[in-house]
Amino acid sequence: MEIVKILVLIFLCAVICIIFKSYKPEYSFLIIIFCSVIVLSFILKNLITPLSLIEQKISQSGINSGYFKTALKAMGIGYITSFVADACTDAGLTALAAKAQFAGKCAIFLLSVPLVLSILETAIGFVK
Repeated sequence: MEIVKILVLIFLCAVICIIFKSYKPEYSFLIIIFCSVIVLSFILKNLITPLSLIEQKISQSGINSGYFKTALKAMGIGYITSFVADACTDAGLTALAAKAQFAGKCAIFLLSVPLVLSILETAIGFVK
């Protein structure tokens, strides 16, 4: 029941942040970042085994695992971007949060260019 541990940690962090926000708002932000990093590490620790099993099955099937790796990278970029943008928004830095989101979208686009080119080459091969 890792989710229960994560939710309890988040709830305790929220209570501590509410207490600190009235006295020392800068500590509240640091507590949010600290809690977020801990939650992210819990989640990543639990994702490693299922993702490695999926990758193992894909490699056993003979399917190109590059597509799976690209999808995982895009998912990782999306989650990290969301994490940073939310932290900026919590700190009241909405313009910086928007820049983080834009950078994440551009990174995912650049990551997907080889995949799109591969699909286009396959489609052109079918047409010829």
